[in-house]
Amino acid sequence: MNFLLLILVSLITFAGVALPIYALFLYPVPAEPPVHRRFAAALGAERATIFESPLLAPVLNIGLTLTQRLNMPGSRKQVHQQLNASGNPAGYSVQEYLAICLFSAATLGAASAILMIASGSALALLVGPVMAVLGFTIPIMVLRDAGNRRCSKIAKQLPYTLDLISLTMAAGSSFTEAIQTLIRDEPEDDLNQELSVVLSEMNFGTPRAAAMSNMADRIPLESLRSIVGAVNQAESLGTPLSTILKLQSDMLRMQRGVHAEKLSASASLRILLPSVLILVCVVIIVFSPLIIRGMQGSLF
Repeated sequence: MNFLLLILVSLITFAGVALPIYALFLYPVPAEPPVHRRFAAALGAERATIFESPLLAPVLNIGLTLTQRLNMPGSRKQVHQQLNASGNPAGYSVQEYLAICLFSAATLGAASAILMIASGSALALLVGPVMAVLGFTIPIMVLRDAGNRRCSKIAKQLPYTLDLISLTMAAGSSFTEAIQTLIRDEPEDDLNQELSVVLSEMNFGTPRAAAMSNMADRIPLESLRSIVGAVNQAESLGTPLSTILKLQSDMLRMQRGVHAEKLSASASLRILLPSVLILVCVVIIVFSPLIIRGMQGSLF
């Protein structure tokens, strides 16, 4: 009876694992390269990503097929936002990066489970899924950190860029010519790269207001959104754009000064507790001989 029960449990376990996999691959979906990769290949551009590795490409293509089938709207939206915020220097698509996350989850989960089984631990069934979830989360956290660092750089550079655009426009250049001048002088700057994307969209026929709004959507900064809104409003009302940009840069500097004052005011409160602890330690050290003598009864 126990033998039949063991066979039944094994069959149910096998069916529970095999049927979902069979359902996923019942109708094969070709893992075609995304559109931007096909354009890059047609133009002769070379990419140096792990999808070009002959060893990892077959496994990652399986993950790419899975990401095309799995419905993960939350993860897709988060990865899309963070890829835009980080600048996406490698040119990954959302599906490609999710395939990397699945590959990381499978590798870390399988390796941890094998190590736990080899060590004779009974926690292999628990550690494996936990490490798989961790492996899926780590690439997303790395991407989020890269996006936050790049947004911080753009926020610091924003007032100076507005000043340069305003001065260039005051000298007689148009808005487009001022941006082209900035990009030509510092093409590697993060904000200038975003402005280069704006110019490319405008060259392909996108209105300037829409191109600026797209930049605000790519970079999640409230200051950038307010600047784009002010620029679009100035364009619709006919207000001189150089004046608006100068006012926006002054406002950003004022906000930065207010933020610095708040931080300096809170720093005095934060340092109060460590100062009290240090004072107590100094008092104890100074009076420790008297305290020890008093405990021994030989104070005088």
